[in-house]
Amino acid sequence: MTETAKSLQEWVENFENNPVAAGRAMGQLLAEDRRQFHVAALEMLKTAQKTPGHAYLLTLAVEGGVLAEALSDPSEFTLKEAVAFVQAASDVEPLLEVKLVRWTLSRVRDQPGAACTPAALRILTILERTSTGSRLLPMLVQLLRAPDPSVRSKAAVLIGRGTKSLTWAMAETDPRVRANAIEAVWSQDSRRERGLLWELAKDSDNRVVGNALLALIRLGEAAATVALLKMASHPSPRFRATAAWVMGQTQDAQFLETLGQMQTDSDANVRRNASLATASISAVSG
Repeated sequence: MTETAKSLQEWVENFENNPVAAGRAMGQLLAEDRRQFHVAALEMLKTAQKTPGHAYLLTLAVEGGVLAEALSDPSEFTLKEAVAFVQAASDVEPLLEVKLVRWTLSRVRDQPGAACTPAALRILTILERTSTGSRLLPMLVQLLRAPDPSVRSKAAVLIGRGTKSLTWAMAETDPRVRANAIEAVWSQDSRRERGLLWELAKDSDNRVVGNALLALIRLGEAAATVALLKMASHPSPRFRATAAWVMGQTQDAQFLETLGQMQTDSDANVRRNASLATASISAVSG
């Protein structure tokens, strides 16, 4: 055990006896040797103890960016471990998810390029599994302006979950954002969004149209099935391939005949998606 780890453990264990001195000393350890503090703090926090000393250590690790750095690094936490840790730590630090998004936004601003993308995506993926998104909206909206489309898409999922609405996405120029906004409301009762879904079903992007039609089919809109069959013969192979994918997602045997025809399509992606969809539906329908 390093000297930093020994000192940190002592201050955490004795925190209740003198919280002011302990807090000051722990902060000094972070300032003097960030790397050693990082290693020692994580080792202690992973034990999931809930003493006042551990709670203060968690706050210090969050405020100092140590925890976000660790959570964004797959070598420190697997995704499953990171999700479980954030869920448990949120009971101790209620604003944890807000501070993680704030760190992500700072990372995107300070490193506006490919270097920041893996860390930003990792944090947003964790939050996708742990957060309702409702408290994060102001910062997530700012992430919609991130240069990387994958970061914008992840932010869109969380915004959609937080707002439970598609209205905000209608004016978005990035089709990935519009498509992901639709995915975000799939698990919600999206009946009130029915009109907007029909508008999005006329989009110029194949994925947006496919997601909108899938949502409408799940809402029982018979006209969406007709639109999907029409999409299967679209002049663009991208639209036809997406149509085949949507048919597979519905798990509805009524599409098997059309999918059989699509397996002879001139485009390889269409043929592949049609084959996969056929196999998926057949496995369910027997």
